[in-house]
Amino acid sequence: MTQTPESAAAAGVPRAAYATLARRFLVAVAIVILLNVPTAILIAINHEAASTWATAAGIVGVVALLMGGVRVGVTTALVLGLLTPVAIVAGQTPITGAALMALMCLTVGRMSRFGLHQATLLVPIFMAWMILDPPTWGKRPSPDLTDSTYLTWMAVIFFVGAIFPVIVLPWALRKVKMPAPKPHPRRESVPYTATITVLATASTYVLLERPQHVTGAWLIATILVLAQVGDVGTVRRSTARVVGTLVGLIVVGLIIAEVQSLTWIYLIGTVFAVAAITAKFSPHYWVYMALITPTVVCLNASSSSQLPQLGEQRALDTVIGAVLVLIAAGLTLGYAKLEERRGHLPTVEVPAIAGTPVDPAAASPQAVQS
Repeated sequence: MTQTPESAAAAGVPRAAYATLARRFLVAVAIVILLNVPTAILIAINHEAASTWATAAGIVGVVALLMGGVRVGVTTALVLGLLTPVAIVAGQTPITGAALMALMCLTVGRMSRFGLHQATLLVPIFMAWMILDPPTWGKRPSPDLTDSTYLTWMAVIFFVGAIFPVIVLPWALRKVKMPAPKPHPRRESVPYTATITVLATASTYVLLERPQHVTGAWLIATILVLAQVGDVGTVRRSTARVVGTLVGLIVVGLIIAEVQSLTWIYLIGTVFAVAAITAKFSPHYWVYMALITPTVVCLNASSSSQLPQLGEQRALDTVIGAVLVLIAAGLTLGYAKLEERRGHLPTVEVPAIAGTPVDPAAASPQAVQS
């Protein structure tokens, strides 16, 4: 029996989908293994659970490498390592913690002019944890935030974790063509910078005044992830994040909350990490959020009894962060519409090469269109 082109195509779709899914799964497994190599080495040396933060730092390195290249990846790893002890010390008072967050957000906003904000965005996100809830060290219930050994090790953990994929991955990705950074004009970067700086700085100050809110870094992460540069998809992305987070919390309650062994909790979190990275490549953002939620809840828990509390506070932080970003986006959009009605339309920005402005005639709309 001969197979028609239509039936062959119909039969090929599932096979192609399964093949794509299998490739994504293998890539996810490879990434998780790669990110855990520095963690395993550091734990073998210092025998401290805080070394698991090298895996989080590895994510920073991977994103910086993919979004900005090797030079940006190396620079980001250096900055991340140097900022870690500063962030831990700055978190001892609300004003210093908020000031450091403001400086990091201003830097990310400035990078949006060159299209490199996504390459550096994870730095303030992960430093929010160091400011608000630094990891323990040794047998003490809370770390000595002025201990030089502790601060030095945390700097080493973040630097090694971030620089490892920047050194290893370029060889594996040598034949992959990375997308070029997309610069943003001043009329888009300025509102974005103001939004993330004001919201993240104010939230950091309030959270440091309320140290009992142990998952406050999720509020900072929600604000920085949802705020977009010149993108009208903020509402859609916020909705997907909230829905995915709530679904993930249901998964935590039904599957993970009954597990008593911390080792099993970490293993379950690792499995969800592979699934989350696999789903990250798909267009369904809410599915990724539904998988990444149990991942981070498990990997951030120091005991099984913390899981319900972490899940509930994470949901609250996500909703609050989404509302704040939507309000800021509405105000920004309203201001832009008001300026448009007044006739204050944005002018064409004249680019500069090596500090020398280009001929304005060459930057006119007619020249740009040609």
